[in-house]
Amino acid sequence: MARGGSNVLLSFETIAERMEVTKRTVLDNYRNWDIPVVRVSDRILRVRERDFEAWIEARME
Repeated sequence: MARGGSNVLLSFETIAERMEVTKRTVLDNYRNWDIPVVRVSDRILRVRERDFEAWIEARME
């Protein structure tokens, strides 16, 4: 595993499960929430696990 977290790419479904919200909520709000995404293709977005963990930590301070 890379230092500072994992490079694993998480789907929005996984993000929703971890946040205990619906996938639709994440899809509707990820831009407003400034969740850093990786564009895998024209239609597929993912979030690096380490970026998601850092994003969560920043909001818990």
